[in-house]
Amino acid sequence: MDRVRLRDLLRKTLAAERAPAGELAVAFVGNRVMRRINRDFRGIDAPTDVLSFSYVDEPHSGGVLGEIYVAPGVARRQAEEARCSLAEELARLALHGTLHVLGYRHDHPRDRRRMLDRQRRYLDRFFRNGTPC
Repeated sequence: MDRVRLRDLLRKTLAAERAPAGELAVAFVGNRVMRRINRDFRGIDAPTDVLSFSYVDEPHSGGVLGEIYVAPGVARRQAEEARCSLAEELARLALHGTLHVLGYRHDHPRDRRRMLDRQRRYLDRFFRNGTPC
């Protein structure tokens, strides 16, 4: 994944969403680390594709908007299943995590549709020809 392009996608998303000024941390971690984080914070003892932690409304965040953890090993399998590139899947996951940091949720069908529509719009702009993911 081209980190410069990914940073550009996330910066443009933050600007379009009128996010407060601050830092967004994105880490690519192995399946073992992702499994531990998922177990410790969600009680699920298995790796997942992306986890995000929002500090937007935390008064003592020190200007950090949030943290996003992406597991390229899980992303690789998902990219193969969706027949898209690993770069596209990593961008989708980082963007998905960013939207969660900004408060988007997908617990209810209406919220899910709203979040995924936004996600698709940003990815389409980023990849210009659309993305199959």
